[in-house]
Amino acid sequence: MTDSPQLRKVLGLRDLVAMNVAAIVGLRWISRSARIGAPAMVLWVVAWALFFLPLAGAVYELSSRYPDQGGLYAWTRRALGPVHGFICGWCVWVNNLFYFPSLLLFVAANVLVVFGPSATPLADSRTFSTIFVLGGLAFCLGLNLLGLGAGRWLQILGGVSNWIPAFLLIVAGIVALATVGSATNFAPANLLPREDTLGTISLWSALCFAFSGFELTSFVGGEVKNARRTIPMGVVLSGVVVTVIYVAGSAALLVALPVGALNERSGIADAVAMSAGRLGLGGVGAFTGGLVALGALAGVNAWFGGSARVPFAAGVDAALPPSFARLDARGTPRSALVTQFVASALIFLASVFISVTGGRTSIQEAYDIMVNLTILIYFVPYLYLFVALVKLRHDPTAAEGPDTRRLPGGQAGLWLIAGAGFLATAISLALLFVPPAGTENVINYEVNLIGQAAIVLGAGWALYWFSARARRI
Repeated sequence: MTDSPQLRKVLGLRDLVAMNVAAIVGLRWISRSARIGAPAMVLWVVAWALFFLPLAGAVYELSSRYPDQGGLYAWTRRALGPVHGFICGWCVWVNNLFYFPSLLLFVAANVLVVFGPSATPLADSRTFSTIFVLGGLAFCLGLNLLGLGAGRWLQILGGVSNWIPAFLLIVAGIVALATVGSATNFAPANLLPREDTLGTISLWSALCFAFSGFELTSFVGGEVKNARRTIPMGVVLSGVVVTVIYVAGSAALLVALPVGALNERSGIADAVAMSAGRLGLGGVGAFTGGLVALGALAGVNAWFGGSARVPFAAGVDAALPPSFARLDARGTPRSALVTQFVASALIFLASVFISVTGGRTSIQEAYDIMVNLTILIYFVPYLYLFVALVKLRHDPTAAEGPDTRRLPGGQAGLWLIAGAGFLATAISLALLFVPPAGTENVINYEVNLIGQAAIVLGAGWALYWFSARARRI
């Protein structure tokens, strides 16, 4: 018997559904999709069919067969070997270093809505944004150092905070439709892009990413009660919630506000405020902004804790220094969490204060770059995921049991789902290199996207090589 700290099984089905909803539902993707108007509804449906369903199916099967700590990393390592497993886990972890500050910028914009129109210009202030993002990162670090159990209250509040604004947004759409009519024409002819077709379709990458993250709970499989059954069930239940929120919310936002009046980072609160104003209800917009901010903060915290388990698993496999594999007295991977905080803070500061072409990068430009870098780096592991799904279907070492799940359709169904998911991921990666509409410095955007992605992938390969060389010595 050993007295060393062990991972504690503290998470049940309710906790996993709450964690998934808090981590996956990004209400900001509703605002981002609305930038293109009515065609967003078609792109949501295509993203749901070609990306979400294959992703949910892959996680559904693999998590029931391999409820390992490390999730995607562990599956890729088992299917393709330690080198690809490490690169997969590296990308899963490193993308979050861009994701955390970009989502905290979204949180900041919605917090400012609470304080009224006079405060909203601060969303573009470097000083305010820096203080807010660094403070948010420090909060998530402190909460996760106390263990996953300590943050359960925030995930539950985060789930509720996503439900209520989504509900209020849908009501706002209904009110707008009943009082002044729809601000967007949803006639069949308008559902397809007419101008800037490539720019419109390129937004599909963000909508696919909006559905990503169902593998989060598999990262903490060692801390889930009856993980082989609980994780797949959590995927199914939370998947229904996520889909309804995105599709209904996007339609309601486009009914309530015209595209030209949308502010991407505070669009939901603005739409609710406008419709509430028509009914003589003040303060509802500010209330919505506060809830949107709380839900997004819960998402940051959920990923902050979940993604830290990836370098922990890599440390256990000796692919990273042994300090990453150590748990403190609370069963928390302290080294991974602290390293994550420092690296994310430095990336944010570099993104905001350094421009590769000279001049100054605006907060919106830095936000767009960090969002697309998040998607670019994170989708590399999804290519691995769908390959691993096929390769591991007939793994003789897998422990089959009564809770093991298999996708329907036999071998043909497996190839259809894996092929659709792989192709959708590859197309999403290619579309990321189309600059978002309104990008003022295209060269700065492209150089940042390509250069930082190359640095991240190169650093991963170098780190693995040095670690492997050290093990041989």
